[in-house]
Amino acid sequence: MSIRKKNHFTHVLLCPFLLDYSRLAPTRQKVADMTDTEYLLYEFPCNEKIRTHLRLELLFKRYAWFCEQSDPTAHQTAISALFDLLDATARSDLRNELIQELERQRRRMESLLGNPDVDQEKLRETITEIRQSVTTVADTVGRTGQSIRENQWLQIIRTRQTIAGGTCEFDLPQLHYWMNKPAEERRAELYSYVSSLMPIRDASAILLRFLRASAEEHQYTTDTASFQFPMTNRQLPALAQIWVPTKSNVIPEVSANKYMLWIRFSRPDAEHKLHPVHAEKIPFRMGICTLQ
Repeated sequence: MSIRKKNHFTHVLLCPFLLDYSRLAPTRQKVADMTDTEYLLYEFPCNEKIRTHLRLELLFKRYAWFCEQSDPTAHQTAISALFDLLDATARSDLRNELIQELERQRRRMESLLGNPDVDQEKLRETITEIRQSVTTVADTVGRTGQSIRENQWLQIIRTRQTIAGGTCEFDLPQLHYWMNKPAEERRAELYSYVSSLMPIRDASAILLRFLRASAEEHQYTTDTASFQFPMTNRQLPALAQIWVPTKSNVIPEVSANKYMLWIRFSRPDAEHKLHPVHAEKIPFRMGICTLQ
C-alpha cells in the first residue's frame, strides 16, 4: 500500500495490523493489463530472513485455520501445528532482528515527516503502529514460547506423536477427554497457548506487508524453459513474485545472486515429476520486492 497525495508519487508503505490470512491460500487473480486470464502467484524468498518470515506466516495461518474449526480432530491437529510454531520461533536472535528492522523502517518513515507530497496523517499512523509493535516485542519476557515448553500435558502429547498412532485414547486418555470438551472451550485454550507468540507474528506480518507493497512489477514473455533477469545497478531483491497463467500448468522456480535472477519453468506429469518447458511462449508477470 502506498500514500499518494494529489498527483505526486512519493511512496510510503503502510502496514495495517489486521492480519489477512486469506492471501495465503493459493492466490489466483486477474492481473491488470494482462487480458482476463487468471494467474497464480508464487513467492520466492531471496534471503534467509525473508524465508523465516514466510514460514512463520504459513504456520500461523495453518494454526489459525485449525483453531477456527469445531471438529475435535482439527483441534488435535492444531496442537501439532503449535509444535511447528514453537520450533520456528525458537531462534534466540529472532526478536532482535525484528526490532532492528522495524526501527530501521521507522527511521525511514520519520525522514518523510513534513514532506508535502506525503499524507502526513497516514504517515504518523504508520509510525505509531511500528512503535507499538517494537514495544510489544521488546517487552516479551523470557524465551519465546517458554510457557508451551513448560506445559507437561503438551509435552506428553508431543512425545507420543513420534509414535505412529501414539495418541490413541488408550495411550492418552487425558487427550481423549479434552477432545470431547465443547469446541468453544478447546478453541479458547488453543488461542491462549499462542498469546506469547503474537508479538512475533504481528511484527513479522508488518515487515512482509512493507516488503510486498514495495513490489516493482513488469510483464514478460519467454519461449524457453528459463528466464534471466540481470541485477546490474539494482539492489538484491528480498522477495520475487511470479504470476503465471493457471491454464498453462507451468511451475516457476527462482534462484538469485547479486548479478542475476533466474526463473526456470517446468510442467509436472501425472506423477508430479517436473519437466522443463521447451518451445512454448509463457506470459508471466514478475514483481521484485526489496525492503528500502
